[in-house]
Amino acid sequence: MEAVGRIETVDRHPAEHSRPSIAVEKLGDLPPLTGLRFFAAFFILVGHATPMMLKFTPSPQLVINVTNCFLEIGMELFFVLSGFVIHYNYADVGRLPHSQNLARFYIARFARIYPLYVLFLALQHVLYGGDLRATAFFLGMTQSWVFILLGGVPLFGHLSAFVTWSISTEWFFYCLYPVVAWLLAMTRHRLIASLVLVGLALLGLVQVVFLYLHDQEVNAFAQAVWGPPGVAFWGWLIALSPVGRLPPFLIGVATAHIFMTGYGRPVSEPERRFGMILLTLALACLIAMCGAQSVGSRYVNSIALFVYSLSIAVIIFCCARYRSPFSRFLSTPLLIACGDASYSIYLFHLSVLEVTKISGILPWTWYNVFYVGFRFAAAVLITIAFSTVMYRVYEAPARVATRALLGRFIGPGASRADRYFPIALCVGIPVAFSIIGWTISFIRWYIGLR
Repeated sequence: MEAVGRIETVDRHPAEHSRPSIAVEKLGDLPPLTGLRFFAAFFILVGHATPMMLKFTPSPQLVINVTNCFLEIGMELFFVLSGFVIHYNYADVGRLPHSQNLARFYIARFARIYPLYVLFLALQHVLYGGDLRATAFFLGMTQSWVFILLGGVPLFGHLSAFVTWSISTEWFFYCLYPVVAWLLAMTRHRLIASLVLVGLALLGLVQVVFLYLHDQEVNAFAQAVWGPPGVAFWGWLIALSPVGRLPPFLIGVATAHIFMTGYGRPVSEPERRFGMILLTLALACLIAMCGAQSVGSRYVNSIALFVYSLSIAVIIFCCARYRSPFSRFLSTPLLIACGDASYSIYLFHLSVLEVTKISGILPWTWYNVFYVGFRFAAAVLITIAFSTVMYRVYEAPARVATRALLGRFIGPGASRADRYFPIALCVGIPVAFSIIGWTISFIRWYIGLR
């Protein structure tokens, strides 16, 4: 999960704002999106914390069901917002696909996610150990790209680092994005191109729904191939793999494409009012869908995939385009600071919850309700405070240092070969680690045959 400062700071330290990037179409900061990024991480935190904290008998299942919806809303918000931010900042990667533009793009993305990601993996490996093959795939950020079993356990379940599946899936989208940006840049009409992209994303969601509703057939196939552990294949395919998460990302890209079409056009009062109506309807749809999904059937869950992605896209567009009480709320300094730390919140929240969770089952008493509520609030506050410190002490400085180190290869006097080096490095490191993982797996498989 990435953090966005103001939208222009998604990849750069505030001190770097005065240095324009060729790969960035300088349109201006969009602070409300930082607040949205915090809420994406916050919803995931609450969704994971609720079943770990509310251990009462009888169980408050309805509350747990509602917060399970928070998990899906948080992930959908993350991927739609990621697509919007990437395209808003780096559309020129498609319009001007020069080596320097591509190098700036990959340096920015690599510096944004890899330093903190590697620190997190190192801590998990020290605390819990791990399979060497799995470590190679995790370092290559490809653990969610394929479904393989290591020691009878799916690859993404190793290293006690399950949450990193989204980082792996996001990295896949970064590798794919220059192609998407280039295809969009080839079209003359932004609105038509955006609608076509949304249509393709909706077809992708139809495919995901089809797989979701045919879980028995998918599981039968997977268990025939991998045995009993293959039961995890269905969940990986629709929820963790790039296949299941690509549609929301593309919807985010299309939303940014539409937004950029009218960026320079002043907002009239009738348009602003219409935007407020759209924003209100989108928020209402999210709330209503969450309530329906918490008590609904699998068919309601299927509808939710469409409602969440499209409603979130409308919310992002309205927050970026129109001034409103909601956008001003998202732009408050506190939410900006929390939004900056949202990547750390996402990576470390389960570690904090493991320490603060309720271990036993409790009866319903006023004392226990107060006790659980206090520990719940403490876990949330500790996670946010720790992540804020982590952002300021390590994440932001490491990002700046990585960008400065790799940025030397794309300076004014850099040759074409120099400019391709950061691309090869940023993409090559994950590829190299993944090849190592496959090689070790093949060698162990071959030795096992003998």
